[in-house]
Amino acid sequence: MASETKTAAKSKRRPTYQDWQKLCLKYHVWEVLAFVLPFILIGIGFWKQKIHPFGDQQFLVTDLWHQYYPFFQVLQEKLQGGGSLLYSWRTGMGTNWLSLMSYYCASPLNLLVFFIPKESARTGMMVILMLKFSCAGGFMAQCLRYVFKKNDPSITMFGIMYAMCSYMVGYYWNTIWIDSVALLPLVMLGLTALVREGKYRVYVISLALAMISSYYIGYMICIYVVITFFVLCIFEGTKPKRFLKRFLKVTGVSVLSGGLTAWLLLPAYFGLQMTHSATNTFPTTTKWYEAWGDILSNMLAFTEVTSKEGLPNLYCGLLAVLLIGVFLIAKKIRLREKIAGVLLLVFLLISCNLNTLNFMWHGFHVPNMLPYRFSFLFSFTLLIIAYRAYQILLEEKLNFVQWGSMIAVAGIFLYLAYRSGIQEEEHKFVLYNAILGGVYLVVILLRRFTPKQVVQGAMMAVLLFEMGAQSINGVKSVGSSSYTSYPANKEEIPQLLSIRDQRDDELFSRTELTMWYTLNDPALYRFDGLSQFSSMANEKVTTFMRKIGVPAGEASNRYFYGNNTPVVNLLCDIKYIMAKDGFIGDTLNTSQIGESNSSALFRETHQPSLGYLSNPAVTMYPMDDTLNPFEQQNGIFRAMTDMDEDVFSPIDIIHVGHVGYEVIRNGYGDYNYTRNEDAPEDSFLKYNYVAEHDGMMYALVKVKDAEEAHIYYGEEKIHTYNIGRQEYTFPLGNMKKGEMVRIRVPMKEDNESGTVKIFVYELHQDVLEEGYKRLNEGRLELTEFADTHFKGTVSADSGKTLYMSVPYEEGWKVYVDGQKSDLFPLFGGMCGVNLTEGTHEIEMRYSPQGFIPGLCVTVVSLAILVLLYLKERKDRLKAEQETEPEEPEPSAEEESEEKSDGEVSDESDESDESDSVQVPVSDDSSEETAEPVGEE
Repeated sequence: MASETKTAAKSKRRPTYQDWQKLCLKYHVWEVLAFVLPFILIGIGFWKQKIHPFGDQQFLVTDLWHQYYPFFQVLQEKLQGGGSLLYSWRTGMGTNWLSLMSYYCASPLNLLVFFIPKESARTGMMVILMLKFSCAGGFMAQCLRYVFKKNDPSITMFGIMYAMCSYMVGYYWNTIWIDSVALLPLVMLGLTALVREGKYRVYVISLALAMISSYYIGYMICIYVVITFFVLCIFEGTKPKRFLKRFLKVTGVSVLSGGLTAWLLLPAYFGLQMTHSATNTFPTTTKWYEAWGDILSNMLAFTEVTSKEGLPNLYCGLLAVLLIGVFLIAKKIRLREKIAGVLLLVFLLISCNLNTLNFMWHGFHVPNMLPYRFSFLFSFTLLIIAYRAYQILLEEKLNFVQWGSMIAVAGIFLYLAYRSGIQEEEHKFVLYNAILGGVYLVVILLRRFTPKQVVQGAMMAVLLFEMGAQSINGVKSVGSSSYTSYPANKEEIPQLLSIRDQRDDELFSRTELTMWYTLNDPALYRFDGLSQFSSMANEKVTTFMRKIGVPAGEASNRYFYGNNTPVVNLLCDIKYIMAKDGFIGDTLNTSQIGESNSSALFRETHQPSLGYLSNPAVTMYPMDDTLNPFEQQNGIFRAMTDMDEDVFSPIDIIHVGHVGYEVIRNGYGDYNYTRNEDAPEDSFLKYNYVAEHDGMMYALVKVKDAEEAHIYYGEEKIHTYNIGRQEYTFPLGNMKKGEMVRIRVPMKEDNESGTVKIFVYELHQDVLEEGYKRLNEGRLELTEFADTHFKGTVSADSGKTLYMSVPYEEGWKVYVDGQKSDLFPLFGGMCGVNLTEGTHEIEMRYSPQGFIPGLCVTVVSLAILVLLYLKERKDRLKAEQETEPEEPEPSAEEESEEKSDGEVSDESDESDESDSVQVPVSDDSSEETAEPVGEE
């Protein structure tokens, strides 16, 4: 009876702190919190900025608005509809989708889009982004737990600091990088396990995932791995013999990790060779970018994050900065650790500021916007160093020398910030940092009087306030756009596409918009089109587009459709054209077939085809840079049709009506302007033209720093064209002989001087009709069409060259009547094949260059990884059978977990030396006699 009473009393015992601590360890509470809290914190930032579903704003800005979301849409469509991941006709007239995906949307988390409804894609993309913040915090906590053998609230705190660092918060709109940044702690955990114990699988898999998610950031992580391998060996005190073994092993498994990514990265490599970024020159001189005081000041709290242009994003928590002092003076941190850690930090800082190192870190390329794209490595390094110092503070009763070092560091950084002037408003942010730093110092001072559990709780509260402010300020700095208005005409465009599908009976045809919204409208609205804005844009295709009068720029990685000429539509197989405002311009060569509200759908009257038989002379046609786009179209049209007449002829101005400017003519279409001192605010340039014949007139207008060109018939304004981007040809209208058309370009007050390029041409409709008749006789009639192949028939009355409006690249192979033939580039960027007389079956098949070899390498690498695992498992089972079972001893990590935070009183502080935080070092002698080859 007494024993029963005793048992009942024991079962009703009030849980102690030790019970709670064991529960936390059992269920990995601190790692879970490090995963959950960043999700909540970035969510608070979105809530405060009224990002949908918390308001009418969205997180799509800049390239996320123009590129990442449209490509995300294509990925969703392919995953849900079963399309090929190798090629897509949705963008750029056809593009290597595997290569493009490798840069923009290869994140494994993006596979979740399969479960997201189309109408919720934007919200789903934001939730996936928030999960990336969670992964960054959770992986950092796991890294700290393994490296320092700690499992307490501190790993949650530092996990949050990494997830909410200014790099993550400032560049989160560049969603394509965030996965790899989040994976960095897992890569370093794996590297540490490899150096300490020879375990390699975490390293191999995490590094492969980092490179797959973003090979660009993965490249930077690989450089960091090489550097930190040596630093880690210094930290661990690795002896020469063991160092050589580890070096060879790291090299081998790194190659194995790269092999796992070959299926994606080898095609990406070949894809990059076709882009403009493939040609870069190393800086010939060295220079510093920023003042050192400005850079160091950016490590403080409440500084505005760099989201597009500015200083390196170095901030990762004010506490991390304060702990630099403790790291430098703590006696329990070995000198070699201090030297290696400081040198690594200094090297990363110099890399940010020195142009030559910066150039190398960015893949031997000068980045456009988003500078210092590797600065997250500095934040990670600083947090590791700070965590090392933080553990000493927790395990010891506060040493006033250490406390004073934190005050000194705070004073130095606050002074630099005050002198640098990187923030306005009377340096209020200096005061805010002083207050926040003071709060941290007071909390740390409590360590002399209270248990470390109380200090950790108070520290967590202050940190959550700081990171919450970071989230709110960061999301505000990045900005937002309207949720309800994106994309424009989101009801009308699908309706017009539905009308097109009902009327179109061909296997393939391209569609475009008269005026762009994003620069990837086909991907955004889900139709096969011409436009593409991508870092993977084929440079030769871009050049071809620019020369024929399509808006395009090699350096800006883009070509996109603007209301154009019938010759361009024939060359690019643009059969359907949608006008959001209902204005088409070319009413002679198009006919309206549908409408939705104010938007309209038009069809090219000449019914373009994917391919045409052409005069073999097209293979010798030179794409002359000195010709304007109209003359270029003339030359191509003559070469393809074997005609002597030009389809366009120039019309000169009859008079001008400039207001506020003096304009000098250098030649036809070539002018220079200078603003008058007394120019009115509404100054403009005006050129007047008279139609010489009945028919269509077209223009190309490019005025330095001007944004718009207004078209007038007499005094009536007909339309406004956007001329602020790349130059292009566009229709002025179907004119009667003798009618006047005026081109008026509004000028801003700061348009002091510049150049004008303006060409006006009339179309010879009879020449166009005869040329189209000849081309139509040899059109390619499609019989099969899919993402990666198509078939068609064509009849040649003599030896001809088949022109196909398919961007040329090595991945395409052509088969004529079942026999492989030579495929070559026409006009620099399109596909061509020579044919003999007769009727032929043409088949085109596509596989990205490097995909098959890369896939083979990946399969072999995966097989090696599996075989190594099976061998290790077999060896382990054999060893267990030969060895008698022994009573398991608690691991060093379990002992550390039981000791850390296990005491409520301060009794543990009586033995500082025995409880001090040390980076665990393996026993070299045991390592050499029994070196493990894989995971235990």
